[in-house]
Amino acid sequence: MINWIDVRDFVVIKHVQISFEPGFTVITGETGAGKSVVVDALAMLLGGRASGDLVRSGSEHAEIQADFDVSALASARDWLIQMELSGEDGECTLRRLVYPEKASRGFINGRPVAIQSLRELGALLTDIHGQHEHHRLLQREVQRAVLDDSADIREDVEALAESASQISQLTAELARAQSGLDTHREREALLRHQVDELSTLEPDPEEYVEIGQKHTRLSHTQELAQGTWQLLQELDQAETTSVSSVLTRAAGRLNDLAAFDTRLSALADQVDGLGAQLAEVVAALQGHSDDYAVEPDELERINQRLGALHDAGRKYRVPPEALKALLDEMSQELDTLTATVNDPQSLEAELDKARRIYDKQAKMISKARQKAAQDLEKKVNDQLPSLGLAASVFRITLREEDAGEHRPWGLENVHFELQSGPDLPFAPLERAASGGELSRVSLAIQLTVAQATPASSCIYDEVDVGIGGRVADIVGQKLRALAQNRQILCITHLPQVAAQGQHHLRVTKLSGDATQVELDTLDPTGRTEELARMLGGVEITAKTRAHAEELLSRTVT
Repeated sequence: MINWIDVRDFVVIKHVQISFEPGFTVITGETGAGKSVVVDALAMLLGGRASGDLVRSGSEHAEIQADFDVSALASARDWLIQMELSGEDGECTLRRLVYPEKASRGFINGRPVAIQSLRELGALLTDIHGQHEHHRLLQREVQRAVLDDSADIREDVEALAESASQISQLTAELARAQSGLDTHREREALLRHQVDELSTLEPDPEEYVEIGQKHTRLSHTQELAQGTWQLLQELDQAETTSVSSVLTRAAGRLNDLAAFDTRLSALADQVDGLGAQLAEVVAALQGHSDDYAVEPDELERINQRLGALHDAGRKYRVPPEALKALLDEMSQELDTLTATVNDPQSLEAELDKARRIYDKQAKMISKARQKAAQDLEKKVNDQLPSLGLAASVFRITLREEDAGEHRPWGLENVHFELQSGPDLPFAPLERAASGGELSRVSLAIQLTVAQATPASSCIYDEVDVGIGGRVADIVGQKLRALAQNRQILCITHLPQVAAQGQHHLRVTKLSGDATQVELDTLDPTGRTEELARMLGGVEITAKTRAHAEELLSRTVT
């Protein structure tokens, strides 16, 4: 139930705060006074489409708040608990800010939420029927939604839509797999050949550097052998002129001279040290010289290896030292390609399974729709005589169309049809019903469906258009009866309906520097005056007052 709503800077409303009571509340006012603006504000608060032009001229933003009692509404409480948005004491406060040039913001119990969350919760809190609800009823998808709500299969239909989406995705995936299978296989075969080829080659960046150095050494064996032999001669092997013999003689002379000057002993030791270092160099050089023997087989092997690496580098358009990285990359792609390949046979099996699931779901939904259609037909037809349509018969036809198609809504389309007289054929609502008949049929459906809706509040915005007289009186009675177990808010221009209200709000447009809207709760005297205005127009006479008092006196208490 709606406890109160607070609207600021919305369209022509500067600030309005309204408290609502349980039962049947009517809202009236002169044409153009802004009666529907309150409903529009509530609809937007509950996730409806927002636009910047709804912000009152000269204001930074529009703000709408409303407080709801959810203590008796288990579905809303469960939703709030699931979303971790629960309030205190069974109450829930919604708030929405709308800006002229930026996205609107939504809040539930003071916490920011996505607008979709307002929409989901709003569907559980209220059931809004707008001015043009009877025109919406001509749409096939609306007719189907009404029947599905009556059958309480909305969640089942949503699951069916998911199955249909899965079938669509699998069908597209299968088509891609079938059309691209040859290309896939060609790529896989090429990669496998390349990976095998490079794996056989076993490229290694460190090996390439090492054998490159060895190739340089073996390619210059003669120069190295001759050079090291000559150095060995000069350093150690020449009998009299080698550096080694010169150091030996120098050390001996220094030792002899040190007998006369001890300071020379240190120099003699240094020369001895140079001789020892030279001996190490000579030994190492001798070892290298021994390696410089001509090895034609080894050189040929290295030439072949380097040639293979360079050939592979040219083939794959990378430096030889990058071949290992390329091999790793291609191996990874091959593994991924092999793992992700969509086998048409496995996809076909998966698609067949999805179709079987869809068919099972669709048949269950069809069965539920057939049963609900019979029940809804009877209840609506029971309503029609009291609405002045005793000669009319309402019928719901389920037609299976596009056999074999996996449509999101199921196997059949829903058609609401009307027989306007016993001698006339059944026809779609848009052809069988006049404007007034259509509004009454729509109202009969709404009253029937409202009895099953989980929402604790139903809002009717001039859905009684096109009726009057005795029928209007009956409509008011039906709305009042419906309010016995739920909150009913009804914007009406019919005094017969307004007289049935347990609570009465009047909307007044005030003129001044800026147009404003004001709402007043009417006492018994105020109700009489308002009904008299609705009956007689601008000039209220004693006769219209008497008629208004008569309407109120006939109200069922």
